[in-house]
Amino acid sequence: MPIVTQENILSILTSFNTWWQTGTVPKGYLKEFKRSGYYTCKKKMESDLRRIVVMSGARRTGKTTIMYQIISDLLHDGVKPQNILFFTFDHPVIRTAGIDQVLSIYKNNISNDEQFYMFVDEVQFDKDWTNYLKMAYDMNPEMRAIATGSASVIVEDNVRESGAGRWTVMKIPTLSFYEYCEIKGIEKSMSCEDVFAFHTLSRQEQTQIIMGLSDLQIHLMRYLQLGGFPELVNTEDVSYAQTLIREDVMDRAIKHDLPQIYDIRSADELEKVFVYLCYNSSSIINIEAMCKEFEGVSRPTVEKYIRYLSDANLINISPQLNIKGKKVLKAKNKIYISDSGIRSAVVLDTDIYTKPEELGYALETTVFKHVKDYFAAKNKLYEVGYIRDNNGAEIDVAVQYTGQQIQYIEAKMRNNATVKDDNGIVIYGMEDTPGYVISKAATDYGLTDRKNTQLYRIPAFAFLYLMGKQQNQSAMNSY
Repeated sequence: MPIVTQENILSILTSFNTWWQTGTVPKGYLKEFKRSGYYTCKKKMESDLRRIVVMSGARRTGKTTIMYQIISDLLHDGVKPQNILFFTFDHPVIRTAGIDQVLSIYKNNISNDEQFYMFVDEVQFDKDWTNYLKMAYDMNPEMRAIATGSASVIVEDNVRESGAGRWTVMKIPTLSFYEYCEIKGIEKSMSCEDVFAFHTLSRQEQTQIIMGLSDLQIHLMRYLQLGGFPELVNTEDVSYAQTLIREDVMDRAIKHDLPQIYDIRSADELEKVFVYLCYNSSSIINIEAMCKEFEGVSRPTVEKYIRYLSDANLINISPQLNIKGKKVLKAKNKIYISDSGIRSAVVLDTDIYTKPEELGYALETTVFKHVKDYFAAKNKLYEVGYIRDNNGAEIDVAVQYTGQQIQYIEAKMRNNATVKDDNGIVIYGMEDTPGYVISKAATDYGLTDRKNTQLYRIPAFAFLYLMGKQQNQSAMNSY
């Protein structure tokens, strides 16, 4: 008996698209808080320059929730419920049928209106998705569509190869610290137009903002431990939350998603590489050392697996930059786990409350994530990496955009941690652009002169919260 029949497809679509009967999206699918990605996605979908919007990001980052929020908005604005189609390639029958057959059955049985909206979840599991999505775009000039994919690079590569002028890609990372606080119901009126201009505020203004945010310190510690997965924000069971992260985020990506997309010889080898990176997050990665760790695994295979893990949004790669902000040829990359909660779920001995070294790893991982997400949202041409000279002087995070001064950032999550004169942020600091040192204590802030530069210390809870809030407000205002 065939499984891909019109009757089966219609039955599945009806179960997905409950608004065809009710006129509303089930409340359980919606979240009151709207992330910056929601505003950006909606703006791109509604643009006069018609494009299919492709959201990429790790599992459980809220991509599907954003689609449901936009569907709810469309229904509220009076769009006919039958003119909104949602389906996911996580369903085996849908995966077998493919976009073309699902869309054909929908058009023949539910709605044949020229103007309709299509939402496709986990699109990368249809091997011919680029061709069929391109065909749908060309044959339905009034269609607006949003798709999601957990593996970013395969999505982006396919977009570049065959979708020029038809779609645009945007990434949905895990929650920023600001978004985490908003979902927990913690609202603060304090804001800053540009977190990297915080040092230009008066001392009184700095004090008012930092003291007003100081009670966020305890929430930051929990955020660093659990990470930014929306479903886990309000959980009290840390152990169970970490189990869910391992099962839903890590295991699904490594043992299910990536093997289906790529020709992976051994999912066990891929998992070992990922676990190794978890234990060495925020470190410069030595490929030769990794090959010795995994006997029988070649350098090309390790490099390939690192690329796949980046594709699945499980790790962030930080390239080495020179002091002018350009990539260094044949340099070694730093690797960060994409969310501190993933690392904590794998390296279970990560007690950030009693182990300063573990707290340092978690903070640097989180600072890099926030800085990268923040500047990627502003402009994809920003280069975010690290600096290390031949003498070992290093700067944790460096940001450069052509024609602008480079911005240096150092994470120091210890009480009154000193920045020595041989630290890279002092050696290569500039007169007009203070290096930002991310500190721990609420009282540890302010501008100091150091050799030919200045350093501005700012508590982590304030830096991360203000950066996330600025990004969210910018997206909301631009919409």
